[in-house]
Amino acid sequence: MEVQKQWLFAASADESICQSLSRETGLHPLVADILCRRGYCTPDEVGIFLQPELRQLRDPFLLRHMQEAVELVLPFLRENRHILILGDYDVDGITSTALLLSFLRDAGSSQLDYFIPQRLQHGYGLTSASIDVILSRQPELVITVDNGITARKEVQELQNEGVRVLITDHHLALPDSLPETVTVNPNHPACSYPFKKISGCGVAFKLVMALRKALRDVAWWNEGRPEPNLKQLLDFAALGTVADVVDLRDENRLLVHAGLQLMNNQPRPAIQALKQVKRVDGEITATTLGFKFAPLMNAAGRLYDASLAVELLLSPTLDQALPLAQQLNDMNEERRNLEQGMLTIAFEQAAQQEDQKGLVLASEQFHEGINGIVAARLAEKTFKPTILLSTANPERYTGSGRSAIPDFHLKEALQDCADQLVRFGGHAGAAGCTVAPENLEAFRTAFARVCEDWLPKQLRPQLLLDGKLPQQGPDALLVEQIQQLEPFGAANPEPLFALPIPQEEFQLLKEHHVKWILSRSTEVIGWNFAEQLQGVKPHQLAVTVGFNEFRGQRKIQMLLKEIQA
Repeated sequence: MEVQKQWLFAASADESICQSLSRETGLHPLVADILCRRGYCTPDEVGIFLQPELRQLRDPFLLRHMQEAVELVLPFLRENRHILILGDYDVDGITSTALLLSFLRDAGSSQLDYFIPQRLQHGYGLTSASIDVILSRQPELVITVDNGITARKEVQELQNEGVRVLITDHHLALPDSLPETVTVNPNHPACSYPFKKISGCGVAFKLVMALRKALRDVAWWNEGRPEPNLKQLLDFAALGTVADVVDLRDENRLLVHAGLQLMNNQPRPAIQALKQVKRVDGEITATTLGFKFAPLMNAAGRLYDASLAVELLLSPTLDQALPLAQQLNDMNEERRNLEQGMLTIAFEQAAQQEDQKGLVLASEQFHEGINGIVAARLAEKTFKPTILLSTANPERYTGSGRSAIPDFHLKEALQDCADQLVRFGGHAGAAGCTVAPENLEAFRTAFARVCEDWLPKQLRPQLLLDGKLPQQGPDALLVEQIQQLEPFGAANPEPLFALPIPQEEFQLLKEHHVKWILSRSTEVIGWNFAEQLQGVKPHQLAVTVGFNEFRGQRKIQMLLKEIQA
């Protein structure tokens, strides 16, 4: 069922520009080409990219309504009135909540509360169910983080009850859904902030930058209440930014770069606990955040209550943090087991719809908190837009959809199926929807028809390569300079190279893994590739490059990502 990828090499940048950049900066020609293709074509641009500094962060008051936000919050802080932070159950929302809580506590607020809605009980963000909880806690000011931009009606309800509301968010919204209150969001239609890709946690960090300055201007900080060092909050900003898969360029790169330095040099108890539980021995990278730490924290919000992850992040000691991190790890194992069972059912159903261009899969075994992960796996493996619907509730089927196809807009596809849906929302690559049980088959037919109409007859996923390596692999200079491009993530992916199949036979490691030894100082490792290589003679490998240090010896180690038979 898995579709074979088409291997393509990225078009080289202008040769004369690359040569000039390589000559002026000492960059390896291949690295100069990669940077030029990613928009960094002059020595100054490359210098800023390779050595990001926090002084390059923009003035937070460039964000629309930031001045109004500060003027709204300051009286509540200075008079120690009741403030409630409304977060979200994903890692961006969790870290945003922890970041703002930490700052406001340091600023002297003791009448401080937070609430993260539970996915299945309250829904996302400001809903009628979450408003009931909020009002029961009797706050005077509600500050949303990573949510609220579409909650026009709900904000009005809170205001009618005498509660002031500040929205901080980064999501898109249609004009008729925008709340009528102070709103800090780079993606607000009326906001001219030059960088639109900030995460929810990035927006929260901008808010505390502005609040700290405003409090300094009114002589709020003193010996008993020292001015907080905002660098100590950058680990939250880095974790939220990486987990939300926003572009790692511009201010996001600055925040993640500085946050990773903090985690590696002065890790707070929560980071130490996560390292221990996930057995991270070496340096923490963006990959560590995205693939080891974030899934643990997301598991709480997927299955239970994301507040556990907030409490972990704010734990004052390692003794308090460790059991919380272990609890999250146990939840993540539960999530993985549920996911595996769901994948089995989903692939069986997908095989029965093999002739369809789009998949709608439904089962009472599908968990609403995990549907998105499984839909993403199916979409990647089959290269088909995929919707997973949980049917345990006999009154309505709720699901998540994912697409890995460029130029296919999942939300717009659902718009064309609107007659069969109770509600839907999302964007190009991810969406959610609710279907009445009696409309399931009609929706399945309509979605398949839309995909058939929109997608070409022959469709193959593409593997984009950054260049070719010689038979013997890369030299140390290339590897060192590739590592300087970190942190890797969206809009700055880890470079991927084609390597001719080694002439040497691979060794089998613990039955599941493979290893080619190219020289005393260079090797290729393929984790979990033994079965895929059984009886197959590939002629090319797709690899990333790095170093492996063991007992004081450093080797060039390439990691196998794909094979081309």
